[in-house]
Formats: sequence, structure tokens, C-alpha cells
Amino acid sequence: MTPTPIRQRRKLLAAGIATVAVLAGAGLLGGQPWANAAASITFDTGTGLTLAFNTTNGTMTSLKHNGTELAASGQAAGQFESGWSSATVTGQTFNGGSSILVSATNPAIGVTQYYFARKGDNVVYLATNITKALNPGEARFITRLKSSLLTTSPVAARTAGTTATVEGSDVFAFANGQTASKFYSSQRLIAQTPFGAGGNGHGAFLIPGTNDMTSGGPFFRDIEVNDTGTAVNITHYMFSGHQQTEPLRLGLHGPYALAVTDGAAPTVHSMDFLSAYLPGMLSNAQRGGVSGTAGGRWNGLRATVALAGPTGQYWGQVKSGRFVIGHVKPGTYTATLYAGELAVGSTKTITVTAGATTGLAMTGSVPAAGTLFQLGTFDGTPAGFRNADKIETMHPSDSRMSSWTGGPYTVSGGAASFPMAEFKSVNSPVALGFTLASVPAGGVRLRIGTTSSFAGGRPAVSIGGYSSPSAASPAPANLDSRNVTRGTWRGVNTTYTFTIPASALRTGGNTLSISTISGSSGATFLSPNFIFDALALDPA
Repeated sequence: MTPTPIRQRRKLLAAGIATVAVLAGAGLLGGQPWANAAASITFDTGTGLTLAFNTTNGTMTSLKHNGTELAASGQAAGQFESGWSSATVTGQTFNGGSSILVSATNPAIGVTQYYFARKGDNVVYLATNITKALNPGEARFITRLKSSLLTTSPVAARTAGTTATVEGSDVFAFANGQTASKFYSSQRLIAQTPFGAGGNGHGAFLIPGTNDMTSGGPFFRDIEVNDTGTAVNITHYMFSGHQQTEPLRLGLHGPYALAVTDGAAPTVHSMDFLSAYLPGMLSNAQRGGVSGTAGGRWNGLRATVALAGPTGQYWGQVKSGRFVIGHVKPGTYTATLYAGELAVGSTKTITVTAGATTGLAMTGSVPAAGTLFQLGTFDGTPAGFRNADKIETMHPSDSRMSSWTGGPYTVSGGAASFPMAEFKSVNSPVALGFTLASVPAGGVRLRIGTTSSFAGGRPAVSIGGYSSPSAASPAPANLDSRNVTRGTWRGVNTTYTFTIPASALRTGGNTLSISTISGSSGATFLSPNFIFDALALDPA
């Protein structure tokens, strides 16, 4: 392909690029890198979408739809983290100037942010190459757009009009006691759909792509959309310390995309074509797949097989005992079977090669139900317990929450009357009454399944003169992050087992006391805590 003449290229792009390092020779598909002394690059897709980039720092400075600027006043239309003061910026055109790739590199932190756009398409395609550990340990792309235009953002994450700070600088309350936070816009990765906002004939939505290089697994969730009143912030998180269970993955994150519409959410489509333009992106032909069988007792829960390794994370849901996971980068992975959100059975190691489908058989069953009593379901979530239906979109202090205190609770009252979480400074200890038709000669075994903990919080129990030993309550994994106050229960699932002697029990009514123990302290909902998955009692 003959490179586009410089004058014609300038006319098409309406600007050049500032004095920067320029790649030598022809680019991908014959695309030609270019530069001149202009301060910005602009590109008109011909669909009503026009973009502009600052060539000094690589920020996307303008996002116009049908002539209307969507970027909030004084804010970036798109940038990695909170933007850079300087970057090495290059522009590269393809197909006679009908497509453009803008690359912004910050060598000090080892990150390159890519922007790709083409004629006839109302989408900005994005990717982020991360080559070394970040400080602070966070990786996100964020666009800050006009609240006055985009009015349909998630209600639970609209912090405009709040009157008080509940905790930190990221959870707020209105005068009526209801709460809002950017954390309350999140979706589980396995079920994530395009997110953003629309209104007044405009819309901007982030299409998350495959999330294959993000961290946390299929049930992880993070900040997506937040209307502050000043701007609608739409964020694609690739890594954060927000209750994170995995390290940062190094390499090319994405592609993902920002679609500009007339207001409606976009349709998800394949981005595989970008492998011809984005350095380091593998095409589908250069990837492999995994297929196989999964079996076990899941009590009606949906089963998922997930892969995790340094080169990526992938998953597929089990249907009629079979699963397929495609688009997998070559590499070695740990395979885990989940029933609901609970890992069951043993993990397996599998190697995926390019152009091939690897077979895999997984088995695992949920824990057996308690024969003397059970509250909740062993599924890796607090579903069914009090307030579990609200915790994803409200702070525990929210006026719409049911009371966290009270009791004694009873097994006969069911999980719906029992709090989903126990906080050291709020509702610890919790008393739970239950009835035994007779006392088992060997005593009983109590299992308390948890989905997450904060500040070392874990359960200890006492009943009838018996107190559980410290060995029965080992310290949980420390994720060094708030959990339930940020709208998530996802962490490291842990089951604590307590053997209670017959001498501590009696035929008829018994009252079990469950306490939160920890070497740490804290106020109210930021005190050490843990989240219930299920409680089960059996003869020992």
C-alpha cells in the first residue's frame, strides 16, 4: 500500500502530532507512522464521532458526538489512570488513511495506551500494554463525560447531592440516610455487559471485551460508572486492590472499547480484527481452546470451569455436563470447577497450545448439607441471608437495610432472618437458637462457611460452657481491602469447623454464640468482619 501523502493525511486528520519519537519504516499492514509539529491529533470517523488527542501526554482530550462535546469541562475524554504529564506519542494510519492507531507510552511506568478508530464505526477501540508492576498498584482506563448530557447512569452510583461521607472519600450518604458510591455500579466479570450512560440523544458505553488479562476470576467485580454531578466517570478496571485475590497480569490488556451512540447500549461484537493493528495482540488463530466434561453434585447451582495463569484468565459455563472455553492464549493454567461461586473438587493443571483444543475433565461437589440443621447454601455467596439482596448497591449503614442487630435468632426462623455478615463492633456476638431431639453421643460438628473477611475477622463459637480453641479459627487470607462496605462479598472462601462436645449440649433448646475475633479493631462497619456462606450442624 502506498503511504498516504502528508498533505492528504493532514487534511484527513485535521492535525498532526507533536515532536515525538517516530517508529522507523512501514507499520502493520503497510501503515505509516508519522509526525509533525502540531499539538494534537484529530480523527473523524464519519459516523458523528470525532476524537482528539494531546500529543504531549497522550490524553484523549475530546470526544464529540454529532458536534456536541461529551467530555466534561476541564476533564479528559479518556486516559490511563489520572493521566500523564508527558508521553511518547505516535500516530499511524492504515488503509489509505481510513483507520488510525494512536499510541501513548510512558516508559517510566512501563505502560502504553492504544487508541484505534476507523471510518464508518462509532467506536474507539482501546488496549493497554503493561510491562512492569505499577505503583500505586492500580490499572484503569477512565473517561469523564458531561453529567448534564448522560443522565442514565446507575442510580446506586450517583453521588451528586450527597450530604455526608460514610467512609473514606468514596462512600457517601444523602440526607435521608440512603447511600451511594462508585463501587455500587459493579458487575461480576462473568456476567458483565456494556456499561455507561445515555441521554439527550447521546450515549457512551464501555465494552469490556474478554477481560482475559484482568485479575480476580469470573466473579470479581469493580468500579464501572459514577455520576459525581461534575462528570459521569466510566471506568474500565484492569487491576485494583479492591478485594483482589490475584496479582497484576503483565502484558497487553484488551482490546476493550468505548462506543458512542444515540443513547442506547451498544451491541457486543468481535474485536479479533484488531490483531492486525495492535502490537502484541494474538488473533483467534494464534490462540487455543479447552473443552471437556464436568460432573458432581451441585444442588441445582450453575457450574463454571475457570482457567487462571500468568498469561490470562478464562471461563466457560457448564451445560448438560459439558463446557467449552475459547480464545485462550497459549500457556499453562490452573483449572477450577465452581458450583455457584464456590470452588469444588480439586484443581488441575492444563497447557493450552495455539490452534488446538485441549480436553479436560473436572469433578467436584458442594459440601454435604447439615443433618441437624443448615442455614444458607454452600455456594460461595451469602444469598438468602438478611441484607444479602441489598449489599451490592448499598452501604451496610443505609437506611434501607434491615437491622444488623437483634436476636437471638433461631434456625426455625431461616436464613432470611439471620444477618449475612458479622461485624466485631456492630453485631458480635450473634446468638443462634436451635433444637436437638437428642444429644449425639460424640457431640456435634459445626461448619461455618465464609465468603470473605476484613481485618482478620473470623468466627469463634461458644455454647454451654464450651468455647472453641484458637486453633479452630485460623487467621484468614489478608486481602488488605474493604469488602462488604464496597458492595462485594467476593474474597477467599473459607470453612471453619468446630467440634462441640456432648457435655455442652442438651436435648431440646440450645443457644449457640458466634463471635467475630481478630487481632485488629475498628469502628462500626469498618471493624473486623466476615460474611456468611452457610452454617451446618451434624453429629461429630
